[in-house]
Amino acid sequence: MKFLRSTVFVACVLATFIAPAQTNKYTMKGNIAFEKMYWAAAIENYQLALKKEKDNEQKQLMTYRIAKSFEYTRDMKNATSWYEKVIKNGGKFVKANPQVYLDYANALKKMEMYKEAMEQYMTYQGVAPNDSNGVKGAKSCELAMKWIEKPTRYLVENVVQLNTKYNDAIPVFAHKKKNEIVFQSYRSGATGTGENDVWGEPFPDLYSSSVDRKSGEWKEPERLGEPVNTEFAEGGPAFNGKYNTLFYTRCENHEKEVKGCDIYMATKKGTSFADPVKLDLFPNDSTATVVAHPFITKDDEKLYFVSNAAGGKGGYDIWVATWDNKAKQYLNPQNVTSVNTAGQEIYPFIHEDGTLYFSSNGHVGMGGFDLFKAEFTGGNNFGPVLNLKYPLNSSADDVSIIFEDDYERGFLTSNRAGSKGGADIWSFVLPAIEIFVEGTVTECNGGPVPNAKVTLKGSNDTQAEIVTGADGKFKFQLEIGVMYSLKAKSDSTYKNALGTEKLKYFASDVQTVDVVAIDDSKTFKVDPCLEPIPEKGIELPNIVYEYNKATLTADAKNKLKELIKTMNDNPTLVIELGSHTDFRGGDEYNRRLAQRRAQSVVDYLTTQGIDKERMEAKGYGEDVPKNIDSTVFSKLTPNLQQMFPVGTQLTEKYITSLKDNVKVEAAHQLNRRTEFKVLRTDYVPKAEGDIKSSEEGAVESGAVKDATEE
Repeated sequence: MKFLRSTVFVACVLATFIAPAQTNKYTMKGNIAFEKMYWAAAIENYQLALKKEKDNEQKQLMTYRIAKSFEYTRDMKNATSWYEKVIKNGGKFVKANPQVYLDYANALKKMEMYKEAMEQYMTYQGVAPNDSNGVKGAKSCELAMKWIEKPTRYLVENVVQLNTKYNDAIPVFAHKKKNEIVFQSYRSGATGTGENDVWGEPFPDLYSSSVDRKSGEWKEPERLGEPVNTEFAEGGPAFNGKYNTLFYTRCENHEKEVKGCDIYMATKKGTSFADPVKLDLFPNDSTATVVAHPFITKDDEKLYFVSNAAGGKGGYDIWVATWDNKAKQYLNPQNVTSVNTAGQEIYPFIHEDGTLYFSSNGHVGMGGFDLFKAEFTGGNNFGPVLNLKYPLNSSADDVSIIFEDDYERGFLTSNRAGSKGGADIWSFVLPAIEIFVEGTVTECNGGPVPNAKVTLKGSNDTQAEIVTGADGKFKFQLEIGVMYSLKAKSDSTYKNALGTEKLKYFASDVQTVDVVAIDDSKTFKVDPCLEPIPEKGIELPNIVYEYNKATLTADAKNKLKELIKTMNDNPTLVIELGSHTDFRGGDEYNRRLAQRRAQSVVDYLTTQGIDKERMEAKGYGEDVPKNIDSTVFSKLTPNLQQMFPVGTQLTEKYITSLKDNVKVEAAHQLNRRTEFKVLRTDYVPKAEGDIKSSEEGAVESGAVKDATEE
């Protein structure tokens, strides 16, 4: 990564391959440039050398180094093209150096060509079975495709006011109000005359910007003056808890000497800073050539940083030192072994809740460097390490994430697609989860119902009501963690043939909306339908009686649940429960039997909490035989439909004409029925205190007793 290798620390490219024979001056210049990490110069000279080189193996080594140089300049398109040339023409070179497959796979992954990269990782796994990088790389591609397909809810946006065509990176808050930041930038106009020979750009400096009160946008960044910025590379800033001391990284790299990187601290002095002081965190360790990327905890007790000091796991590790009040400095650096790998771990940040955020190319990720987090578990330990997934991560290099206090918003640095320069500052935010329920109230099998009342009740005792417009539509906003019930009804009426005003619709079924286990914004779709109230009776489903009996069976009671629900959902209904018998027996006897059957239903419903004043029992006996109209026919079993076509009247004359005893008994059973019809819709429900318990009322009325059979 450009802004990592050249501004905060100097990466070391190990010469794992034999240097090409220096057959011409271009080869010599290319070798020198490559060893010094002057990638642009290496590419130019090796390409010229290839035209003169005749030895195939040496040509493949130079081709490989061209690919590596393009990769280091973040030109992945050219990098993959040159890696492909190496593999296609490498022969013995590739066989002796299978690392090429891994490098090619890594470059493909950074271009989001995950399927192609996975193939190369698997090839590498086959030729280098003892290296786990092949397995890890293939797994990273699998996860990356999965994460992109189902991204997290974070929104990531380029902060265009802060970015340029150069590298702009590593922002940190510089004021407790979080309206000022300091960051590093390669933009032109550096303090010193030093120039980064790797990229041909000035060494980076630290810049500051604040939010404009009127526009709410970031102002034009201004360079921090001396003594913070020098002719060398300054970057990786951080502030202490009071925002009165700046910690940052300085790399004193000279043309003929690389001194490495150290952390400096500078106390605020008015609007400027006092002379910086270098922190000597590893005074007796000559291996610690890189000490960088500081982060100070809010209480100033801990300094987290990055180093290649002895005792690490390899590459650059995250370390932590503790403030010694007596010595007035940070001492006793400890390796944060629980998160470090053999790769690179950089840019630590401690969240308000104690979670460690950092960037790494050693853990499984989507691209080069990915952002990770690990919860604090005590001491200097954190875990488990979790990838922040897409879109906080991308196929490119994603580093340096910071949060604004305990809010789910902040900044990160990335050179992903859409960046203005090599690397840009990006903002991120986790939008609030918004849950809605919406729908349309319709007449069942019909159009929308205007002026319908839709009532929403929550398990947290909230209640809301909406009256629909002409389109029948409604919409409610919901709360997470609440179970809701939704019901629609209409007060619309009509006049029947006798001029009596009747309620037009039953209330809808109650529907539930579960918002207890929701982790993303969502709109539930619920479309209640209102069933028209018919003029004629509605037969209760499968309420049948034994011959000459009025007692409700257990099965019949179970099937009365739907009527109980209808009565509870429509508390203003007054209904008639009409019972019918077959024609066997005398007319008056059958009427009395039917009356007892109807009363048995009323009595049972009373025990279930339905006010007896809302029900009338009517015994029709055999006076109203069943008429098989189209509605009745549609509800018959296929066997009964074959017996009794539409238009059949189950009269005594018709039944006695039947020759099939099975058919005769079926006709009698259809005639033995109980129906309900709506008499009125103006019942006023009693106040809760005026209603005795259903059991008490039933006992007083004798309703719990079965009707006496004659």
